[in-house]
Amino acid sequence: MRPNNQTVLAGVKISGAGRPLVLLHSSMSSGKQWTKLVQQLKDNHQIINIDLLGYGDAPQPDRNTVFSLQYETRRIESILAELGVEQFDLVGHSYGGATALKFTYENPSRVNRLVVFEPVAFHLLAADNPARQDVVQLGNSMAEMSDFEAAESFLDYWNGQGYFASIPDFVRQPLLNRVYKGVLDFTALLGESYQLSDYANIVQPTLLLSGEKTRRSAQAVVHELSQHLPNSHMQVTPGGHMAPISHADTVNQYIVDFLD
Repeated sequence: MRPNNQTVLAGVKISGAGRPLVLLHSSMSSGKQWTKLVQQLKDNHQIINIDLLGYGDAPQPDRNTVFSLQYETRRIESILAELGVEQFDLVGHSYGGATALKFTYENPSRVNRLVVFEPVAFHLLAADNPARQDVVQLGNSMAEMSDFEAAESFLDYWNGQGYFASIPDFVRQPLLNRVYKGVLDFTALLGESYQLSDYANIVQPTLLLSGEKTRRSAQAVVHELSQHLPNSHMQVTPGGHMAPISHADTVNQYIVDFLD
């Protein structure tokens, strides 16, 4: 039985008019992180802002499943089919950026332009790369921790020591509700089979963005992609891995200029 429209589009916000643009957010976040970018682009774009599985209003994945990025890309395909969208520009941050890379590689005729801010496609790094070992250790540790400890470890890793302790309880609780999906995200990112030689076939104009104060794990992935994607341009922005939120005005301007 085909899912109904309401089921397929759960966790999807559509706004604006013009050239279609799909937005994919980072782990432990939701499509709300793109609020400012949506306001800047909605006059010239039909924006399809997608909550990834387990976040925002999207369906919740089975906690016990062997999770992979294929669950995300298949759902995105279903959403776009429901909307009748064939070609579009694609923007992704962190986990959303890794998902965007996979989708673009698998659907080369559908993505016109690609923007990724520090796509955490850790599977592209060699197993003995210290940068990859950093995130393997983090993911393994989170899987053994309580939700509170796992959220603290994850958010402090990307935002700086003491970040989780500094946020108020009303912000912290939704993060605790999402942390199990963050663990599944690590499973998906490290289990993906595509290699740099595969992504070298992504020929779309691509903007690779990276924060100047980011973690070496994210920096390593962006560097490798910049060496292998034939039609890419790399731009360093102020801030760290969460610059699309902490330095949204600057990051968004790079995105707007590239798309328009």
